[in-house]
Amino acid sequence: MFLTGLAVLAWPLIALAEQADMTRKAPILLEGIKAEKEGKKKGWESFSREVDLPTPGVWYIWLKATNQGSIPAVLTYDLDGKQPLKSARAQIMIHPHMKSQWISYTRYAAYPGFRAQVHVEKAGKHTLSFRHLLGSRQRSGKVTIEKIALTLYFSARPDGDTLNHDRDPGGGRLEFPVSPKKVDGFREDWKSPAIEAAGRTYYVDSKDGDNRNSGRSPKKAWKTLAMVNGRRFKPGDAILLKRGGRWDEGLAPRGNGTARRWITIGAYGKGSRPYVNGANRPGVNLEDQSYWVIQDLQVTSDPEYGWQGGGIVVSASVGKPQPRGIKIYNCVAFDTGGSGITVGNRHGSEANGYDGVIIENCLTFANGGSGIEVNGSDQNGCRNSVIRYCTAYSNPGMAGIWIHSGQNGLIEHCVGYNNACINIWTWNSINVTIRHCEAYRGVPPRDAGGFDIDWGCEACTLEYCYSHHNEGVGILLMGNGTGKYRGFPLASRYNLCRYNVSEYDNPPLGLTETFDYGKVYNNVAVAPPYTSAALSVSGWPYNPWSKSTTGSWSGGWPAHTEFVNNILVAQGKAVPMWIDDYATRQHNVFDHNLFWRLDGKGPIIKWAGREHGKGFWLGTKEGQIPPDVYQDIEKFRKATGQETHGVHADPRLRDVANGGIGRLPLAAYRLLRDSPARLAGRPVKLSEEWLAARRKYLTDTGAEAYGIPMEPAPDNRDYWGGKLGSAWSVSIGAHEP
Repeated sequence: MFLTGLAVLAWPLIALAEQADMTRKAPILLEGIKAEKEGKKKGWESFSREVDLPTPGVWYIWLKATNQGSIPAVLTYDLDGKQPLKSARAQIMIHPHMKSQWISYTRYAAYPGFRAQVHVEKAGKHTLSFRHLLGSRQRSGKVTIEKIALTLYFSARPDGDTLNHDRDPGGGRLEFPVSPKKVDGFREDWKSPAIEAAGRTYYVDSKDGDNRNSGRSPKKAWKTLAMVNGRRFKPGDAILLKRGGRWDEGLAPRGNGTARRWITIGAYGKGSRPYVNGANRPGVNLEDQSYWVIQDLQVTSDPEYGWQGGGIVVSASVGKPQPRGIKIYNCVAFDTGGSGITVGNRHGSEANGYDGVIIENCLTFANGGSGIEVNGSDQNGCRNSVIRYCTAYSNPGMAGIWIHSGQNGLIEHCVGYNNACINIWTWNSINVTIRHCEAYRGVPPRDAGGFDIDWGCEACTLEYCYSHHNEGVGILLMGNGTGKYRGFPLASRYNLCRYNVSEYDNPPLGLTETFDYGKVYNNVAVAPPYTSAALSVSGWPYNPWSKSTTGSWSGGWPAHTEFVNNILVAQGKAVPMWIDDYATRQHNVFDHNLFWRLDGKGPIIKWAGREHGKGFWLGTKEGQIPPDVYQDIEKFRKATGQETHGVHADPRLRDVANGGIGRLPLAAYRLLRDSPARLAGRPVKLSEEWLAARRKYLTDTGAEAYGIPMEPAPDNRDYWGGKLGSAWSVSIGAHEP
């Protein structure tokens, strides 16, 4: 087993958890320090442990500790001597007069809280270290660290001397296959476009610069950003910060470029990205400014300032013409109180954002808001927004990556993981396409999901994406009944969800409220044993946007939506498909889907009934009705008229429920040659009538110049890029063998 080789750097390890099924069921447990012995000898101002971490990504830290003293103990932590967080998120507090208990949150006090965590770039042996900030003032015998636990999952909960994983999507699993290919997300070796400085170039050097200089050459560089801030730059100018430099002041230049002569903020020299800490304001701040390029920076601010801070903040004001043209390349934004990168309106504003935004190869993590956000105030808001090859993780606000309140957007080749609410999504938007992305391990609070086409989305597309092991819904598709937002309807209509894979999400594929006239086809959904269904189609009677203090019962159910060619796999208490209440009589169509249970027995379909009754929000069971349950697809077909060509059989996938990390090659969800899903589906036609209805929501604002499709691409490729079958039949699922 992978834990047996753990070595001791400072103190001996405690007896490890059971060896029998360790890679799947047990957290990594290490011994802390014994204050009555080692503490007296060492003062335990620091200690380290070597640990074998078998999966890259975020690992959560738990300490089982006591504090018999009268003052708090504060510990910092790092992995391999590195800790990128500089705020209270890098500190763990052990309160005075505390009996033995598990601690997992950091000293960061603002909502939402932040779990102590380390980020592992490469699986293998690492050194986890702790340092006691209060040193000799809090001597041994007062504070004891009994045990240290590490887990991949946010939802682990204390259970005596270990952690319980019954409710997490991996069941405590610690080891996952990782793709050898890196096809999506941020790359450290990516190169920004060459700087085209058609005007003047200004240089800033935090070490050797001098504010008495002209700033016009590297040898005559300015020293501080104060020489840049407030200065009005002209089209074609460039502001270059020396690599390896650090500034504890925000960057806020003025001026506008033009469509042919952009203004650039970038880097020069060799070494690491310039480090800009905005402290009590954003690291970089532009307001109502057009045609700017920001590239090759690492930015942060003090998270205690919340939304007043942020990493890179580009904002529009109410009542002014909509600004145009923002490009952000190869930047890292982290450990702020606001969002890492945000382009649009400031928090709470009603401005309509920007027209023409490109964000490429950026990394955002540990920000209090979202990782990357492009927004407006309503469906006429931000326009022509592209986010590609970006990674966002551990952002506990509203999203990893999202575009909302606007039209014409594209999110592609991005990766979001361990973010709260939804990893990658769109809300209140028209014509946003999310494709070739991966989302996993979404965490509470809020939805904890993978992908989402949410309220008020029309003519949007989610395709060729991989969602897995999220603690909430993997792929969420929803509207909000008769509700409106700033005059625009919150029902979602004429959206596509196709050729996606969702593994061990809770549930994998969920549709609710008024998701109308949609098409959901050729997806693969594999449910964990504790969720409701692989495909759940339900209503949400309560509409929280009602002006009534008690809300209204108008949330609605999906209608006129087509569900075709999906592979739906379940086990445990989950069923492959559960269609709730009015969704069974809202002109939805279910056909050519394949149903299977990994345990080989039990129901395959739950039909009708009502899961959320009118009394749901009052904590009662009023209005709940049990569904009809079917174990035989023939009986279901005769009773409902649905699934005329449905299949109840083992889909014969290569390695179901073992997809691992990485959107490609994802061989686990290819069909074996003898699969009953081969050529058992039917092509889904995007009829001219359907497309014409969809076009009513579109406004051509030059989106295609940004590579944003105005029409769905033809159905001619499967998830892996393989060509589809004939005009008469295709396979069920995301693979065309």
